[in-house]
Amino acid sequence: MSDLMTENSVDRDKIRISRKERRKSRKVKRKVKKRKRFKILLAICILLTGMYSSLVFLDIPVISDLRDIYIETAMTTATHQWLATLFFPDSLINRVMSKKVDNSNLVSVTNIDKEPNDSKDINSGQAGDILNQKNLKVGDKDYAGNDVVINDIEQGIIISKVSGNKFKGRIALIDDPKRVFVGTTDKKGISGRAILDFISMYDAVLGINASGFNDAGGVGNGGSIIGVTYENGQKWGEYTSGYGTIAFDKNDRLIVGGIRNWDKYNIRDGAQFSPVLISDNKMVISGSAGWGLQPRTIVGQRKDGVVIFLVIDGRQPAYSLGATMEDCAQVMQSYGAVTAAACDGGSSSIMAYDGKILTKCSSPSKIGRLLPNAFLVRKK
Repeated sequence: MSDLMTENSVDRDKIRISRKERRKSRKVKRKVKKRKRFKILLAICILLTGMYSSLVFLDIPVISDLRDIYIETAMTTATHQWLATLFFPDSLINRVMSKKVDNSNLVSVTNIDKEPNDSKDINSGQAGDILNQKNLKVGDKDYAGNDVVINDIEQGIIISKVSGNKFKGRIALIDDPKRVFVGTTDKKGISGRAILDFISMYDAVLGINASGFNDAGGVGNGGSIIGVTYENGQKWGEYTSGYGTIAFDKNDRLIVGGIRNWDKYNIRDGAQFSPVLISDNKMVISGSAGWGLQPRTIVGQRKDGVVIFLVIDGRQPAYSLGATMEDCAQVMQSYGAVTAAACDGGSSSIMAYDGKILTKCSSPSKIGRLLPNAFLVRKK
């Protein structure tokens, strides 16, 4: 009996020792795992710190370009600047944004060439058909190589798809600059109007957004315009030196750039924004120019007087990110624009035709934002 008790006691001691050893072994393994996790986390932190330092402090080609355009894009929005300020120091942001091009002091007036025959298209030479519409069908390529989606012979309008590596949009050609004008909200100081409202109010066939407006917190309702606008010579707002001009004079010439005295230039309809993209048939902007990658609205004019509206969609990664100012200038040049400038962009950019919205506005509203004014095309 005594031997049995001794054996049991020894067995229990062995079991206790075995348990202690297993617990000790598990503790050791846990410590080893913790050390490994710590080393991995430390390596990741060092890697991320190095990457962040390289991103912020080193100007490595390609990487710094992507960084700068990211900062520009965030900082040229009304409500998403935190996407830059959260990750980058003010010194870097200020350095990047100091490159923003302000060419509002540049003034360019379209020199409309009506010789020898202003009724002939500069591309086809076909009399009475300046846009060469009789030879076009929907689905054909226009003269810039893009697909035609609307060929309205009766109204003298062609609308085509445009696209690039990062963007998609629509471009419209209007045969007669006399029909292009600015419409303003009937609730000035209170509220703007949606683009389809403008088309209905003015019995227009085509419209795009024009001026910027006070938009604190991204909830502006278009009632408070930035800069000055003329509607058939009727003034609303005050000239803002920080913005250029996009306007038509009484001779139907597009004028862009910094003109303070609109009456001196006989402006009939116009708005304010920046920058100038094309002046005297030369592209005067390159790259993002501090304006980032955004939805865009551009107005231009060919040397024969034909007006060009361009709207680029953006802020929709699965569809269209947006365009740089150079992207837009290149598109306008491909259509023969000799003068062109940017209107307000971002979530305001929109184009509508014949009661339908043609572009995909980045605004949550399906009908776009409320706007203070719009460039419109009068029906024939």
